[in-house]
Amino acid sequence: MRLVSAHKRFWLACILAILTVETTTAQTGIVVLEGAIHSLGVIEVPGEIYEWTVYSDYTLTTEPGSDEIVYLNGRTGPSIDILWKKSGTYYFTVIATNMMGCMNLKVGLVNVNEAAMLIPSINIEVDKNPICAGTLATFTARVTNAGTDPVFIWTKNGIHVGSNSRVYSDNTLVDNDVVSCRMTSNAKNATPATVQSGNIIMRVLSVSAAFTVSEHPGNMSWKVSLTNKSTGANYYYWDFGNGFTSNEENPVVTYYQDGQYIIQLVSYNSLGCIDTARYKYDLMFKGLFIPNAFAPTTDVYPANLFKPVGRNLKHFRIEVYDNWGHLLWESSALDEQGRPAEGWDGTCNGALMPQGTYMWKVDAQFNDNTIWLGSDIGKGKGKKWVR
Repeated sequence: MRLVSAHKRFWLACILAILTVETTTAQTGIVVLEGAIHSLGVIEVPGEIYEWTVYSDYTLTTEPGSDEIVYLNGRTGPSIDILWKKSGTYYFTVIATNMMGCMNLKVGLVNVNEAAMLIPSINIEVDKNPICAGTLATFTARVTNAGTDPVFIWTKNGIHVGSNSRVYSDNTLVDNDVVSCRMTSNAKNATPATVQSGNIIMRVLSVSAAFTVSEHPGNMSWKVSLTNKSTGANYYYWDFGNGFTSNEENPVVTYYQDGQYIIQLVSYNSLGCIDTARYKYDLMFKGLFIPNAFAPTTDVYPANLFKPVGRNLKHFRIEVYDNWGHLLWESSALDEQGRPAEGWDGTCNGALMPQGTYMWKVDAQFNDNTIWLGSDIGKGKGKKWVR
């Protein structure tokens, strides 16, 4: 019987449990560009533990500093990620240990070449253009070869705005504002490091709603003419406050009764820019007409009565005189609608006055405190005395 020592039995077991350490990348000819991330890995065998070490010399004694390489996820495991920061030749080892404590070693080589010259670029785009005034516009920088921590400087009309970000937003833009961005790349070998984008010229549309109100167009006291003074709009919506609406540019509206009306104009364009104007319109039909003849002996009413016709009078007084200046009749009576309530039947003290010419005198004031200026006597002038 042949006896074998325990020490020899251990090594025999390690020899029988041959470790299979095969790198997943070629052990010669690994070429990495400076500044790139490249992984090292082995074919994993269940139960094995792997430990990696990178050296900067072939004697496998000197490890590179953090300015040369960075282990991104540690140094153990079947695969590790390394940032190769500096050009040169590097050597790596991977030691595999199985559950019996047996170890195996593999050695590899990595050549890190200087990165080629990088040419950064920047282009900017905006999410919408044209826009309505006050709308938020968002600008985004699209870059290449920017590195890991580029610097962005946004400008509007040549003035620095925004923050150091690839995105810039603004809701205060006006028409013809010019937006651009300058980027400084921190990528190694970036030439030139600082590049400038092109300009985006913003088209900002604004709508201003406005209108004027003109009463009595064509001497029609029950109508109101609305003249559109809006700018930047080509569509209109009117609400006259009386239950009626219109899409005309310059409508004429009819009101049938006194009251206060809120006239509203909504002006907008094809982009959806919109503005609204409102006007509080107080409508009061007012007027006073004095007849110039009557026939008291006829049975036809109202031709047989000298009665003024008016509306919305606050104060009213009429007096009738003969040719010698004697007061024949007077009245100041008004009904609840401010209309003259009485008329002269052509008598004085119960006696019918003879046919002839008589004078009347009127003083009147309307509910809006305006003074009645008198009847038109055919010469473009009003007169409160008529003979």
